[in-house]
Amino acid sequence: MKAIYTLIAALLLSCACISCDRIFNSSPEEAVVGGYSEQRKLSDEERALFDNVAADVAGVKYTPINVSTQIVAGVNYRFLCKGKEQERGGKKFYAVIVVHKPLPNAGEPRIISIERQSR
Repeated sequence: MKAIYTLIAALLLSCACISCDRIFNSSPEEAVVGGYSEQRKLSDEERALFDNVAADVAGVKYTPINVSTQIVAGVNYRFLCKGKEQERGGKKFYAVIVVHKPLPNAGEPRIISIERQSR
């Protein structure tokens, strides 16, 4: 039983170290504990993540403009996007899409919310 507790403690510590590493090795504007970083241009890795996850959104074509991140049990990516409906005259709008990328070996990235912005 003690071995199980030791294993759980080691796993929790390794998760904390991954998060700490991302916080301490990021720029000051990115290191917001519990909150989202400043919005910025997407990296190639972030664009690939978005394209992979948002490709299955039926009836709408989303184009990401910028991104901000939040360290959680993994990373939340908040993408500001231009959206265009594929039907009904192709109405254009802005939307915020939040994608959660879990820790390694803890599942696949997935969309957790899509919110149209009013302007």
